[in-house]
Amino acid sequence: MAVRLRIALRRPGSSRVVETSALVNSGFEVDVPQLVLPVALARELGFNVEEAPIGAITVCGGAELPMRVLGVVEVRVVVPDRPTGWVRAVAVSVGREEEVLLSDKLTDALNVSPVLVGAGIWRFADEPPDVRRRSVEPEFWRES
Repeated sequence: MAVRLRIALRRPGSSRVVETSALVNSGFEVDVPQLVLPVALARELGFNVEEAPIGAITVCGGAELPMRVLGVVEVRVVVPDRPTGWVRAVAVSVGREEEVLLSDKLTDALNVSPVLVGAGIWRFADEPPDVRRRSVEPEFWRES
């Protein structure tokens, strides 16, 4: 198990909101809030993946993979018992990734604190230490 959250995504200025699960990936270390969007989800949000600028992302062992820098999205955590605010993040697309991945800085900006990562337990950083939230099931975005 891992920590997965239910999130809502939208492009700034758009009323179109897509909800999905997202994997908290503390090894996805960047300087600004960032997330990886699967190509199918990026297209659902209206990004033109093929025309997005190409960059590189460093993965395990220092290997670099090409990535497409899609642009800015707004993200919020969806939970039934409290409202959460929108946070801006840079959306990228990497290879054939089929799951939304949250970077370390975006996880912090969303006020999410993993508690027991292997058990999929988390809480908001401003909640009492005894609060335990369970991960949601993964959702995969595959191109048809």
